[in-house]
Amino acid sequence: MAHPDNLWLLALLSALATLHAYLALDVIGRVTRTRGAVPALWLGFGAAVLAVGVWATRQLGLAASSGLDGLRDAAAFGTTWLATAAALWLMERPRRPALATALAGITLGGGLAFASRLDLSLDGGAIIPDLASMLLCAIVGAWLALALRGQVPTRWRAWLSAAVLGLTVVAVPCVGVAMARDAAAAQLLGRNVATAPAAAAFVISALVLLLAAVVLRAQRELARQAAQIRGELEAARQALVHQAFHDVLTALPNRAKVLAQLQELLPNARREAFEVAVMFIDLDGFKSINDTLGHEAGDAFLRCVADALRDSVRPRDTVARFGGDEFVVVLERYRSRGNLSAICDKILARVSAPVLVAGQKVTATPSIGVAMFPGDGDDPAELLRHADIAMYAAKQRGKAGFCFYEPRMIEQASERLALSTELREGLGRGEIRVCYQPKVDLRTRELVGLEALARWAHPTRGALPPSVFIPLAEDCGLIARLGETVVREVAGQIAQWRAQGLPLVPVAINLSMQEVQGAQFVPSLLRTLGEAGLDRDAIEFEITETAAMTDVHTTLGQLRTLDTLGFRIAIDDFGTGFSSLSHLRQLPARAIKIDQSFVHGARRSHHDREIAEAIIALARKLRLHTIAEGVETEEQARWLQRAGCDTGQGFLFGRPLDAERVAAMLRERCAAPTLDG
Repeated sequence: MAHPDNLWLLALLSALATLHAYLALDVIGRVTRTRGAVPALWLGFGAAVLAVGVWATRQLGLAASSGLDGLRDAAAFGTTWLATAAALWLMERPRRPALATALAGITLGGGLAFASRLDLSLDGGAIIPDLASMLLCAIVGAWLALALRGQVPTRWRAWLSAAVLGLTVVAVPCVGVAMARDAAAAQLLGRNVATAPAAAAFVISALVLLLAAVVLRAQRELARQAAQIRGELEAARQALVHQAFHDVLTALPNRAKVLAQLQELLPNARREAFEVAVMFIDLDGFKSINDTLGHEAGDAFLRCVADALRDSVRPRDTVARFGGDEFVVVLERYRSRGNLSAICDKILARVSAPVLVAGQKVTATPSIGVAMFPGDGDDPAELLRHADIAMYAAKQRGKAGFCFYEPRMIEQASERLALSTELREGLGRGEIRVCYQPKVDLRTRELVGLEALARWAHPTRGALPPSVFIPLAEDCGLIARLGETVVREVAGQIAQWRAQGLPLVPVAINLSMQEVQGAQFVPSLLRTLGEAGLDRDAIEFEITETAAMTDVHTTLGQLRTLDTLGFRIAIDDFGTGFSSLSHLRQLPARAIKIDQSFVHGARRSHHDREIAEAIIALARKLRLHTIAEGVETEEQARWLQRAGCDTGQGFLFGRPLDAERVAAMLRERCAAPTLDG
């Protein structure tokens, strides 16, 4: 037994062994968490730390008279290191902890016992009980270490496990001393401790502990930084995934997200027998906001539209942006087709409401197409395509409305697609022709003007009227190109008539809303007139009442620019729109054209007659020139003249004529005033 005065030595040895055991056990988790050759390096490092602890405790406790030579000491250390490495490797096996614990204890105890045999001189009869006691002590220590690691809180678990292993390391040589029979071995824990070997062992142990602490601390810092980097990478990955499935501008789901959602939703709908509806929404007039106020204002407006769409449906419904001014709404478990109609009406009301953007109130009306699962399509792509086709049908019916998909729409869409392609090619081949319809003074019946009317001389379909291809040009973005073609054709023709010495009259050209709001319209117009050498009073412009009242501030600015430049402007189809008198008064118009529906209906309906007469009276009050469209009989002409209308246009005075026949008409015009080019 140890001398009472050396109990402090046992405490010191236990503390020292515990520190080494703690650092060695800390390696087990790193062995488990790493792959490749790194676990072997950590295992060897941890075993070396514990082996140094065993060696140091033996040197401090037994150095007084052990008398070890260098070879035996190296053999003892090597044995301890191998046994410790094997025990640590077994202790980190997670699949069979009970067997791993027993094998680890046997390995550690056997190694320590063999190393101790190199230090203690026992007779042959004492070896077997001595080894048995050492193995038992080591197995109990290893078992307690692993058991404590799972039974106590994390903060204390490692220290308790290390203390048990440390006591085992100290207890093994103590048992060996207690079992020794010779006096030299029995005095190994006596009073006399060799100071120099003990001091060297202590310094080596302290240096190893410091090295191990530094290495483990550095590894923890590296692990922390690696975890931070992994977190940042994961956040970046999630951000990339979010961007891949969401629109950057509005934060709404995008096309890919909707397709993935429908891929998952439709099988459930088929299995549970509930319906799904897809709404395809396009904004009418959004391009003019972008062109006039800029893309930043357009982006702000799109965000407002996204908010309006979200407010129009349930939280569980999906609102997505497909790009540009196209949005999609996916609704599931709706009650009826009537319920879908009510939702469409709500979307129309909320999205069409004026929005303050860049200091101006702007609006763009939605056109909505609806396709329903399973009746209108069995897969996501088909549903979206059919909803898109229905949306274009809504545009053809007047925009600012909604349509449910019908099978016949596919043929119409195919025809429309083919026609738009042919129109693009026809513009390149010069298939657009311009004819001219006369305007006459109702009092003198003299020619006072012409209206240019575009016709498409299609090579296989024949002559197509503007009602067929102008809406198509507006939808497929060709209206500006078409307008430039007409202006160029008219300007060139006027220049030819002037070169022939013919008396000229102003020629009116119709403008669409997209044209007048385009940023390049006025510069292109001035460039064309300059190339033809024409004055600005050679051409007049007509814009429909509905177009003039759409995005009033933008349109008003462009029309005032034209008026300032010297172009005369007339409001076409007056009486069919919803303009207010205050807006009409602000428009720089010099004439209004009475829609032909009032002229034709005047004979049958006194209401149409009274409306036409009220328009004429209003124009006289506002000092505006009046032009009546669709005059086909003398009776209509005389009635309009009596009501005070200034100019008539219609089949009574002449159908649309080609340039040659107009030239002949101009030659017959003698008394009419000429317009100097």
